[in-house]
Amino acid sequence: MSRSVFLTFDDGPHPDHTKSVLDVLKAEGVTATFFVVGRNVETHGTRLLERAVKEGSGVGNHSLTHPKLPDLSLDRVREEIAGCDTLIAPFQQGRKLFRPPYGAKNAAVEGLMTDAGYKLVMWDVDTIDWSKDNQPTKWVDIGLKQFGDKPRAVVLNHDLHSGTAASLAEFIRRIRALGEVTFGTPDKL
Repeated sequence: MSRSVFLTFDDGPHPDHTKSVLDVLKAEGVTATFFVVGRNVETHGTRLLERAVKEGSGVGNHSLTHPKLPDLSLDRVREEIAGCDTLIAPFQQGRKLFRPPYGAKNAAVEGLMTDAGYKLVMWDVDTIDWSKDNQPTKWVDIGLKQFGDKPRAVVLNHDLHSGTAASLAEFIRRIRALGEVTFGTPDKL
């Protein structure tokens, strides 16, 4: 069976771990989409986003401060989306992509994303790499078990953890071992 796999990374950029993730992606010949938090872009700069885009990866909006959007007023949700958008606009290519923090959304949040011109991108494989219990390598097995017979998989990872970066090459190799795999590019999400 052939399948398309889309790697995504949330919550960065992180000055060290995002760089390590980008190093692995380049070495493996794979691209990904980085759903970034605006405050992390402000803190760590845009150098990593520039590199990601130059190497074929994409950048998406993951809000300005990473709150649970349904808990906020609509004005505050607009501020979260627009605040991050301002920081990442130079790095967005083609469709603007948005992933709500924690995957938390409702009809009002979805409407605001649509009004702002974003495509909502969720996931169907969650490696749970954010949990310390799954670092540095357990997340790899957790993610692989979720592939099943999916012909298309959007994989959720986080580029804030050293173990995720350190085990990413193994994860990619084990995905390739599943059979005929094409790693999708951000423009196909």
